[in-house]
Amino acid sequence: MNNQFDYVPQGDGIPPIDFGFTPPPQQPPKKGNGYATAALVLGIISVVLSCCCFCLYYLSLVLSIVGIVMAVLAKNQNGGKMPPKAIAGLILAIIGIVLFLFMVALEFAINAGMMDEFFYDATGMTMEEYMEWMFGSDFLDGDFYETTLE
Repeated sequence: MNNQFDYVPQGDGIPPIDFGFTPPPQQPPKKGNGYATAALVLGIISVVLSCCCFCLYYLSLVLSIVGIVMAVLAKNQNGGKMPPKAIAGLILAIIGIVLFLFMVALEFAINAGMMDEFFYDATGMTMEEYMEWMFGSDFLDGDFYETTLE
């Protein structure tokens, strides 16, 4: 007698279930472009360092240059066509270089002429007058170190 209630479990005791279809074959994972992602990340970091961290903007130049190199490597890896991530990274790296140049120009402007205006507004005297008042007239003549060491 062979009916549905005569089933003898084998293995783990759970009968196999057939839903009438087979699962689709597994697709291999897409191979990403690590250079494009690196270019994008470096471009973002270079722009952030250029804008936010006044003391670290020199590092943004290095990161921007490396980001541009990574974008070019991503283009070469992708058969001459630049992926969208690499394009975005390249644009951000160029913006990082432009911001770096702006920050260097700003630093030179602050160090060159604006400090005299700042001192004059804050103290009512120029930088030279302040140094003379603070350290004496020998400071500006170059004899300051010689007279203090004696």
